[in-house]
Amino acid sequence: MKTTRKSGLARLAFAGICLLALPTSAGAHPHIFAEARLEVMLGDDGKVEELRHVWRFDEFFSSTVMLEFDANSNLELEQEELEAIGETVKQSLGDFDYYTAIHRNGVDLGVQAPDRIFANFENGQLLMFFAVKPKDDAPLDGKLTFGVYDPTMYAAIDFVNDGDMVVMGNAGGCESAVVRPDPDQVLAEMQGSLTEAFFNDPEGYDISQLFATRLEVTC
Repeated sequence: MKTTRKSGLARLAFAGICLLALPTSAGAHPHIFAEARLEVMLGDDGKVEELRHVWRFDEFFSSTVMLEFDANSNLELEQEELEAIGETVKQSLGDFDYYTAIHRNGVDLGVQAPDRIFANFENGQLLMFFAVKPKDDAPLDGKLTFGVYDPTMYAAIDFVNDGDMVVMGNAGGCESAVVRPDPDQVLAEMQGSLTEAFFNDPEGYDISQLFATRLEVTC
């Protein structure tokens, strides 16, 4: 994933309001929280067709977006306003591969931009729905890994239950498993290299990927 100093969702939340002045260091830990679902859709040709996302955001972030995009100040997000949110997110998250990482046998396949990001507001919370396709072919061969995370650590995308990350379609003889890394174990394993690598190039070192919940498909 390509990273820059300001998280894509931070751009959405703070576009045009005073919180835009928050220092970059504020991104060192999450300020935005979302519960998510990921469906890896398989095609009849035995390849990954697309990844379908559902994100439900915390009430604080949702209310911030409401205030920013409620153009007529009626405390409701109408269709045009919801479409504006979706388009803003589509533009903002392009630099971050839409928080989606697809690896096949260790190679990053990249993702295509979604045709559209749909937004809705339900029970005081913002929801987003969209689908992305791999840039490169992703046949079910070897090991495929699917992760959803913000490389700037500004937003925390959380899969509450293992059933929130699933493979849909005929996976043949492949096995899938949700992996939740143990932070203490990750840090212990990287003790010898983390400090030098991180402090020499903190922006180029995608440390958030190491801690992100991921779906692994082994064939």
